[in-house]
Amino acid sequence: MTDLPDDSQQKPPIPPIITAQSIGGKERADGKPASAESSGEAKQEVTPITEYTRQVDLKPEVEGWLEKVEKEDSQLQQPVVNQQTGQVVLDDSQQQTGFKAILPLTKDEVEKGLHYKIIDSVRWLAEWCIRMIKMFGNKVAYRRK
Repeated sequence: MTDLPDDSQQKPPIPPIITAQSIGGKERADGKPASAESSGEAKQEVTPITEYTRQVDLKPEVEGWLEKVEKEDSQLQQPVVNQQTGQVVLDDSQQQTGFKAILPLTKDEVEKGLHYKIIDSVRWLAEWCIRMIKMFGNKVAYRRK
């Protein structure tokens, strides 16, 4: 907590108090805003908000430890097995080479679907296909005719 400012350091400037006259409000003859007369308050106290942040620099051995922990967590020790069926659900030994998603429409159907009205479901399906193409690029293939 030594990073926080103490009383010997320079204090941040206090913002000016906004008065009724500065924002175009009416003012009485004695200099008080007209709204103060009805509410019974002459002046509202304003406290500036100061935010203090602290930069934390990690030591080299801590950074190395974090990288080691992240690497260990990304690899499974044992395959994940469904408790009811005993079937292997997830296994890290099987390398996933990638996936290929097949869209539910052909290229021609997508192009035609984009010309339908917005209330037709085929339009929304075509829009979804376009979104998948934008998200996954060459990992997406159109349905064959």
